[in-house]
Amino acid sequence: MILQGTSDDRAAAVTAQEILTTTVMLKAQALMNTRGVHDGEKRAKMRKTPIKATLVSISVLVWAVGTNLATADSPSIGGYNVYYGQLHSHTNISDGQGSPSEAYAYARDTAGLDFFSVADHDYWFDDMTQADWETLKNTANCYNDDGTYVTFWGFEWTSDIPEPGYETLMGKGHFTVINSDDWCNAKEVPTNELDELVNWLDERDVVAVFNHPGQYDTTFDGFHFKYTDKIVGMELWNRSDDYYSNDGYYNDDGGLPYYDEAIVRGWYIGATGSQDNHKKNWATENEWRMAVLAPERTRASIYAAIQARRFYSSRDRNLALSFRINGAEMGSKIGGGSLSIQIEASDGDNENFSSVELLKNGIVIEAWTPGITNPNVRATATGSDGDYFYVRVYQSGENGWRAISSPIFIISENNSAEQ
Repeated sequence: MILQGTSDDRAAAVTAQEILTTTVMLKAQALMNTRGVHDGEKRAKMRKTPIKATLVSISVLVWAVGTNLATADSPSIGGYNVYYGQLHSHTNISDGQGSPSEAYAYARDTAGLDFFSVADHDYWFDDMTQADWETLKNTANCYNDDGTYVTFWGFEWTSDIPEPGYETLMGKGHFTVINSDDWCNAKEVPTNELDELVNWLDERDVVAVFNHPGQYDTTFDGFHFKYTDKIVGMELWNRSDDYYSNDGYYNDDGGLPYYDEAIVRGWYIGATGSQDNHKKNWATENEWRMAVLAPERTRASIYAAIQARRFYSSRDRNLALSFRINGAEMGSKIGGGSLSIQIEASDGDNENFSSVELLKNGIVIEAWTPGITNPNVRATATGSDGDYFYVRVYQSGENGWRAISSPIFIISENNSAEQ
């Protein structure tokens, strides 16, 4: 099922949308004014004094009026438009500040995102309720405006290390799950196990993302669990932390990051990232973005691009990147043999690209130092079944990588593979 959006005729610069939500869950969370994140050092202590929700059922009419700063001039590259956003954010439905309505409006009007999703925790602080879930879905649907601003909803499957009162947790890790009609809980049997979570995902039209790998001493079972095509990506950054420029779970693979460790174990995943906002700063903690290559700014188009892994992880708010092999864009599965490679990049602020790197199976095989704002480089290579290629780009005056593409995967010895 593709998400169906709501829209009306509005001027391109100003969005006025009537949001009618029959039931609003107002949660009295005393700590929200002082804590907007769930830092690892504080989680155990906070769990022992859970915040109880005060539920008030009311009818409310909300007007969301604002300007989507992103709609004016989304860049295009490689035959696609580039849309910037994020899928992993929190509100007072779980352990964040502000309401879902505030989050969707802020991400549109202040951060200027093209697409956005709230993905609150399944049980933290309290278990997600049906009323909570309906609030998330209804709010997302009310803010969605195909052509102007795309919204999704989801939840964060939150498998932390077990502790008293949370013995059913397995320490498996966190996933953002988007587009589901319902949700599951990481502390409830059977979906507290990774294989059972996969079974749950496979029964639904969803996409999921590995969140902040290695955080809170969680393991994802070293990426050895049942495969599902529903897991489409991994956060290479979260908040302002880099989860790419480090050694992963294994110490015998030459220092491969979590991203490559998952791919070499058979996961067809792309490069993403999210600010995981818990305060009222949705997508403005920094200028880092998930960037999607899609034909249109619509739910159906952006969702299809996410399913196709046609996205990249950017630590720049308006960097455009295209990576193609034999004409197939990042995220594709193609046949092997002789490969013709093209890498294009540009920047909305005209920043120079200091380096462009092509990686094969996690190792740089070619690098360029263009020193210009819009590099367009070509190369040739050979690939066989099981190989994968991706791109890193750097910019002058910036520390560390600026963008990393999703891979292109070689799945056969000839060019008859899926693209």
